[in-house]
Amino acid sequence: MNNSIVRIVDLPDEILVTIFKKLHHFDVLYSLVGVNKKLDNVACDVTFTRSIDLATISLDKADDSRINAILDRFCIEILPRIQKRMECLTIQACFLQRVYHASDYVNLRSITIVNLELKMAPDIFFKKSSFIHVFKDQITHLSVKISDEIRNELRLKLLTDIYNCIFALITNLKYLDLGVNDNYFFRRSLLSGLSSTTFSSSSIVHLNIKMSNFDDCRYLLDGRLTQLHTFIANLDYIYDPVLMRVNPSKIRKISSNIKINTSTLLKLKCFSLYAYLPTNEFDNEVVPFLRRMSHLEKLTLSLGIRGRTSFIDGTHLDNCILSRLPHLHTFVFNIITDFVRSTEHFEPSADHIRRTFIQRGHHADCYIDCHHSNMRRCHVYSVPLNMECMRHISHGFPGGTFINVRILSMLDDSHPFEHNFFAQISRSFPLLSRLIVRNTTPQKEKRSHQLLKLEEISSVIEYSHLVELNCIHAHIDYVEQFLSNVNTCLPCLCKLHVQYEHLVTVTENFTRNTTRMNCVKVKHITFYHEVAMARSKDFHLYFPLL
Repeated sequence: MNNSIVRIVDLPDEILVTIFKKLHHFDVLYSLVGVNKKLDNVACDVTFTRSIDLATISLDKADDSRINAILDRFCIEILPRIQKRMECLTIQACFLQRVYHASDYVNLRSITIVNLELKMAPDIFFKKSSFIHVFKDQITHLSVKISDEIRNELRLKLLTDIYNCIFALITNLKYLDLGVNDNYFFRRSLLSGLSSTTFSSSSIVHLNIKMSNFDDCRYLLDGRLTQLHTFIANLDYIYDPVLMRVNPSKIRKISSNIKINTSTLLKLKCFSLYAYLPTNEFDNEVVPFLRRMSHLEKLTLSLGIRGRTSFIDGTHLDNCILSRLPHLHTFVFNIITDFVRSTEHFEPSADHIRRTFIQRGHHADCYIDCHHSNMRRCHVYSVPLNMECMRHISHGFPGGTFINVRILSMLDDSHPFEHNFFAQISRSFPLLSRLIVRNTTPQKEKRSHQLLKLEEISSVIEYSHLVELNCIHAHIDYVEQFLSNVNTCLPCLCKLHVQYEHLVTVTENFTRNTTRMNCVKVKHITFYHEVAMARSKDFHLYFPLL
């Protein structure tokens, strides 16, 4: 019997590699390097060393010494042995300097930096930094996720300087992804005043960038990016709606003075436009802008549109945009037309609008809501939807399966979101990590604090991957809906945005057991207004990781 037992070290290397592929590369390296020669060689195989992801190592206050010990061993014993095989690195910003000082990375071409605080950025990206000295000619792919909320002009200026340094100093960059915490809008255009000679690149092919408005988009197409093939623009708005009401002629004049380079547009093959706030300028600004991209092969639009007397449908988009793009083969969309007044004339149904897309080869779903004062709202979107973010669904959302969506906002001030609707959302968005709920209408179907029926236990909703919840602009009923474990289970929740008064009420001044479980892992809380308070013992027990 014992003779039939095969030890793991007796298996061929190829089988061991196949087995260990199911594990995280970091775990393979940390667990096997140094055990014995055979496992050492397997762990150092290019399969596990080409791409290293250290973003899963988080610096938790309770585990500083353990995390530091793990990272020290990885930097001292493992990285020097695998550095020549490393091509891609993903890392928490707080660990970056320790890791890149641990060895030479002669073949490293791609770096992803997550959770970067602005105060750390100058030490990484400014001209005299060691990071720039080592990697300025080597890195071709750079992704940066900035965690700060850009609340003031000082931070906005620093962010602009960081953008400028990355463009100017990393000379062979082909792929650039610049993401910023979008809980707060930028106060102005980021790129106005930045020279097209310094804030430029002759190598960038793919750009994904968070900016303020449509003018920023125009600046990047004025000829400063001569090789741009793919452009993903994440905007707060097309134009600031407040400024457009006050002085629209001034804004249009500034915009018209930004000259878009025809040669740049001819090379552009993929364009994505995401705007958080709705715009009245779709027909006047967005449509003529898109028409000029005559060589586009893929177009993605995620927009809220107002100021129209009719809904956006497939016929309108085809006539005004798509028919002008002869090379286009892929169109992905998530479009909301809002505040369209009902009339006695023909009003299209959701089925009619859906057919106008399907007849042109675009699979779509659609629903129409009616608000107060006879105003109607139409939401139409691609099926399947390959976007990471879906904005502003309302109570009429019909459901479906959206496995790519990680960020979802829910918006409706005319109808409540009931418990069963949140259950549908959980099923429709199984990998949701961030949820924003905006609804000031109270729920009609309130569930009791105590579980009295077996069917109530089975109807508890689980959001298995939700790490961030924003209920700041929501009725207190929705704080109760999510924090009470009678209603919802949030095993991964670590960021909470809420009104302080709502939190105190729902948690019964941080003593209620029913809401304790969904709060115990929270590491970050943002209140609607700055709250000066002496945190009680009950508060600290409720949120032990703050």
